[in-house]
Amino acid sequence: VGADYEEVKSSGRVALLCGGGSGHEPAHGGYVGRGMLTGAVAGSVFASPPTVTVLTAIRTVTGAGGCLVIVKNYTGDRINFGLAVEQAKAQGLKVEMVVIGEDCALPSSSKTAGRRGLCGALLVQKVAGGLAEEGKTLKE
Repeated sequence: VGADYEEVKSSGRVALLCGGGSGHEPAHGGYVGRGMLTGAVAGSVFASPPTVTVLTAIRTVTGAGGCLVIVKNYTGDRINFGLAVEQAKAQGLKVEMVVIGEDCALPSSSKTAGRRGLCGALLVQKVAGGLAEEGKTLKE
């Protein structure tokens, strides 16, 4: 988590989380900071972080403003992050999840598991981070 996560939490701003496996893309930790992610959740090499790890991150950063969980369109990420979001909601936390599914490298989503959202995640992180920094709500 970022050094300012307590400030984000106490200010009522929306917290942002993203993450994934630590194979070719453990980059999310590099996008933690003001106007970007509040925290990043890393799994093992080429494996999504476990649900309990994602849930712990959600609990850690979520304050009154809630938490937006940004997920890339990988099966493991969708399952583990999705389960953590549902568990957090069941515990009374204000949490929403968005799945990023662009991928210009795949000409057809019908012949693969789906568009992965690698590049789009960065754009969504920056835009959502800017909105959160401005004090926009989770619904906005």
